[in-house]
Amino acid sequence: MKWGHAVRVRKGTILYAAGVLACGNVLLQVLGFVYRVVLSRFAGAEGLGVYRLVNSVYLVLNAGCLSGVTTACSRLSAACEARGESHRLGAVLRLAFRAFFALSAACTAVVLLCGGSIAANLLGDGRCARAFPYMLLCLALTGVENIFKSLFIGLERVQYTACSEVGEQLIRIFAVSFLLYEYGSGDYGRIAMLIFAGMVCSEIFSALFLTRLFRRNMRYIRFTRPDKELYGQFFGIAAPLSASALIGNMLGSAGSVLLPQRLMAAGLDYEQALSALGVISGMAMPLLLFPVAFVSSVCTALLPAVTAAQAVGEQARVRVLTGRAVTTVGLIGMPATAVLVPLAPQLSEMFFRQPLTGGYAALLGAAAVAAYYQMATGSLLNALGLQRWNVATAISAELCQLALLYRWCARPTLGIYGYLLAMFLTGASAAAVNLAILHRRTAFRLKPFRRFGVPLLCGAAVFLWTRFFAQTFACRFDNTVTALTAALVSAIILYLLVLRLLGIRLGRYLAHRMENPAVLPVFLW
Repeated sequence: MKWGHAVRVRKGTILYAAGVLACGNVLLQVLGFVYRVVLSRFAGAEGLGVYRLVNSVYLVLNAGCLSGVTTACSRLSAACEARGESHRLGAVLRLAFRAFFALSAACTAVVLLCGGSIAANLLGDGRCARAFPYMLLCLALTGVENIFKSLFIGLERVQYTACSEVGEQLIRIFAVSFLLYEYGSGDYGRIAMLIFAGMVCSEIFSALFLTRLFRRNMRYIRFTRPDKELYGQFFGIAAPLSASALIGNMLGSAGSVLLPQRLMAAGLDYEQALSALGVISGMAMPLLLFPVAFVSSVCTALLPAVTAAQAVGEQARVRVLTGRAVTTVGLIGMPATAVLVPLAPQLSEMFFRQPLTGGYAALLGAAAVAAYYQMATGSLLNALGLQRWNVATAISAELCQLALLYRWCARPTLGIYGYLLAMFLTGASAAAVNLAILHRRTAFRLKPFRRFGVPLLCGAAVFLWTRFFAQTFACRFDNTVTALTAALVSAIILYLLVLRLLGIRLGRYLAHRMENPAVLPVFLW
């Protein structure tokens, strides 16, 4: 069997951008995993539960103030660059900062005036109020950072964002570790406050770093006044996305607040219910969602490319990029999650000292794959200017998940499994609806075997092998780390062999399909 030559990746291509982002995101996921281990050791499951309650407020504010603004900035900067209108970039950036600071000022006033009531009445735990001042400072710094990031992504300067995120995560790990070690105590409200104080330290670095890069490398951008047309384009993108993200995060945060209460209705006490929230949000989900580093890289790199193709009327390229994005998400997300599911109980015990059952890991893994497809299809809708459809499906999915959580988690026979099942069903349904809209609007070919059958076959193969290896050969190794490494490496080799038997060389597939989608099919499919 001839394996062929190495694939060259040229700068300025989508594959290059995705590769840079993937390298940065993998390192970020590793650092984030270390960060979660540190939090679990210093804060414990209940402390993570209190932090998750405070973080639910932060996510709502972040979504309302930033999600639509950053997407609009990224899309419009990509469109301006594609049309040769670089003189309008300063106006886009100026408008983004104006919108963010206006929204964040309003949110800050509400939280400072009503923080005690929000903590006691909405979150159900008055200890959360101590973290609110640091949370607001973190929001302001995050806004500066993310607006510059969105501009760099739109202009395909992704290496800047990767460096910023890695440095930010390193500083966050050291800052939070130091603060919790020196000043942490049994007061979980104080622990949540210290975590956000460490986050502020890391956000200061990112904001200063990206500001410096912008001033040094983009001196040609002038902060000109936006015209009426730009106002209409900007808020036409930002308003529905901000509304969607705000409502979606409010519903998600309502789920975080409601989950402990419904688990208490199923028979748990408050500490056990809060610990269950801490385990799933701070331990299990970061473990099973590790492949998001690769999936989000593909989505982030494709968004400006799809927007640029749409802006200049290249509908054939739009169709090809849409289809390849869906396929690539499956080829990456399904097998990577399938490897982690059988290893999750051992990994959780080793890193977090927290047991997980096989059924828990399997259901959460299925929910993770559904989330990858929903994220990818939603990003494509946003890139094509169909954000209103993404808004509708995202909000509908969150509403259904909240209703199912309320109904199922209070059943003693389901408990936390009701939440996992609701996550999977609503995520899969939203992804299916998004896919149907994309198919209707772009006319890209569905090809079920290519888009879903091949990833499913690869996922099933590596899942069965990893499970067999863990149960049969793991006991023959001297330590757990060696056994897990051997299982992971052998699963990757099997995955590549299965792809090769199906006529797919993954590197060449990505290079041809992402860099030059007009090339005719070379391999079996």
